[in-house]
Amino acid sequence: MWAVYFPCIFYYFWISLKSRSFGFFKAVNPAIVHGGMTLEDKNFVNHLLPQNYRARSFLVKSETKPQEIENIIRENKLEYPVILKPNNGCRGRNVELIRNRETLKKYLENSGNEDLLLEEYVNYPNEIGVFYVRFPNQRKGFISGIVEKKGITVTGNGRQTLGELIQYNLRYHSFYPKVFHDGEYNINCIPGENEQILISSIGNHARGATFYDVSDKISAKLTDVFNEICFSVNGFYYGRFDVKFNSWEELENGENFRIIELNGAASEPTFIYDPAHSYFFAVKEITKHWNFMYTIAKLNKKKGHHFTSNEECWKILKEFNPFLTSTRV
Repeated sequence: MWAVYFPCIFYYFWISLKSRSFGFFKAVNPAIVHGGMTLEDKNFVNHLLPQNYRARSFLVKSETKPQEIENIIRENKLEYPVILKPNNGCRGRNVELIRNRETLKKYLENSGNEDLLLEEYVNYPNEIGVFYVRFPNQRKGFISGIVEKKGITVTGNGRQTLGELIQYNLRYHSFYPKVFHDGEYNINCIPGENEQILISSIGNHARGATFYDVSDKISAKLTDVFNEICFSVNGFYYGRFDVKFNSWEELENGENFRIIELNGAASEPTFIYDPAHSYFFAVKEITKHWNFMYTIAKLNKKKGHHFTSNEECWKILKEFNPFLTSTRV
């Protein structure tokens, strides 16, 4: 990550000078605290979206007991598996698929003292990230790119065990202990020749997913779907929607999909991580998207929206970089 972003820092300094503020990002999405650049309240952001478009989610305070969470699941007619993740997080940190009461208890024991988000598990087969941009002086926006996320999938050869296939895969071996943690998979199972087994369906880098650029799927119909969603959220102009859906045709028709997360100014154009793309492609796309942010912020400032102060910028920097302070827990 640092290698990709290091040259982009100089461009960020340049647009900050033009903005006369390092905190211009606050005006990018006035509806979200600091525009979504910091570790925003995911529960708050989720509820900006109309209920019919998003996965159902519930805030779980840090002191909540397992039985209380099970009560929330039962009262809201959810079923295992469910998703638990930090209410303030980034890059897929500690996102877990909770299959039963035992894994729920283990997760809470290791989650630390932080609020969590309990979310229904959306069992659609496809997951994408849709990057959306709209300039405040325009009624309609555009999709700048789409990433398709593929979870950990191993292919059997009829000889090696499932444990061996994961352990000796350079991309997946670090997830070896987690895969067999809750007994869902048999470590000694020998998958057949060319048999594919999906080990993790959670589409983020922290859980071993591979990202593919499918921006060729951008269409007028798909753009209309996201224009309708975004125009209903007053004060949102820039960010990435993480979406699970059944089929592309249904998604374009606005059917059978759910938004599982909305990210603001800190969003990455994650299609840059397609293995087919070059390092320079990634740098170019990041700077291009930051220029979108600068333009949006400049237009919103003219409308009376404020930038984040330098003091607040320093606090945000420390949130993302714990090595800058010894007081963070």
